[in-house]
Amino acid sequence: MEGKRIVVALSGGVDSSVTAYLLKQQGYEVIGVYMHNWDRQLNESDVEGNCQGQKDSEMAKKVADFLGIPLYIYNFTKEYWDYVFKPYIFDFEKNLIGNPDLGCNSKIKFGVLLDTVKKEFGSNIKLATGHYARVTEENGTYYLETCKNPKKDQTYFLSRLTQDQLKEIVFPLSEFESKAEVRKLAKEKGLPNWDKKSSTGICFIGKREFCSFVSSYIKGKEGQIIDVERSVELGQHKGLCYYSINQRKGTCVSGQTEKYYVCGKELLDSTLLVCRESVKHKYLIKKGCLINNLHWINSSPKMGERVFVKFKHTASFLSGKIVTIDNDLMELSHQSCVASTPGQYVVFYSIDKKRCLGSGTYHKSL
Repeated sequence: MEGKRIVVALSGGVDSSVTAYLLKQQGYEVIGVYMHNWDRQLNESDVEGNCQGQKDSEMAKKVADFLGIPLYIYNFTKEYWDYVFKPYIFDFEKNLIGNPDLGCNSKIKFGVLLDTVKKEFGSNIKLATGHYARVTEENGTYYLETCKNPKKDQTYFLSRLTQDQLKEIVFPLSEFESKAEVRKLAKEKGLPNWDKKSSTGICFIGKREFCSFVSSYIKGKEGQIIDVERSVELGQHKGLCYYSINQRKGTCVSGQTEKYYVCGKELLDSTLLVCRESVKHKYLIKKGCLINNLHWINSSPKMGERVFVKFKHTASFLSGKIVTIDNDLMELSHQSCVASTPGQYVVFYSIDKKRCLGSGTYHKSL
């Protein structure tokens, strides 16, 4: 029966493997799929990325064989390049430091892949993944909600999804207390990757040094490093795009005894502004910002509405209030915090921190 079939996106990791196991235990006919998004076909200098993808696909095959389910491998290299990587690099060159994982989820995993499996296996089939999040439905409206364990919650990365996508998705791991609990189950059931380390960082960069990787695709414009408080030149940098607000790495200057942090960028003359740690609060702590590129999963919030926000996946919830909202631009007042970097995603949550409302990109601090 088609209604009892379900597709699971296997990544080679333990979360998606346990997802497939749980659904099979529930009586579903599970179909495994693996996405190959990054290889030397379009990235001739990137041998390491290709090798990691090969290892992951081999592990996904081992898991599928162990569970006795078929595995279909799809090559979305071109789609990933066009819909995710090219826009990321384009923004990066403009000093907009985004997160390609959000684009991968909305454009590839729950975009191209979802469309592909529906064409291949039937329009009624759903797609399950190992994300820590939940989807609920009320009166025909679908909501993206946080999982049981706030520290594992991944709604930040899913905040660009739509109603049409949410209604086709299943997240079986939403009730797990921890990754340790998932790993324990995988070990008990004998899954071959129960002890595989969790992936971290941007998927196509992996463990590599960020600036070294990106410099293969763009060339930064060199400029001065200026102490913003004293208007003194401290040295030279290799490109503004390689620095994020509040970054300390790469700002060390010989002869200086105090730590420096990035607090701003002057794009016209490619000047990197830094401040000493002792005056960091003066230049980096903000209480408001402008946000554009807005996307709402359900209806748009109203002016004056109170929300919670996250400026990074690992950040704490901050209370905020929508001061103004006009089409694709919002002014938000929020709890005092270190300023974010233009281009990074700001994700909105309901006042009870339960529902993810959507997201936008950080434009500038106020």
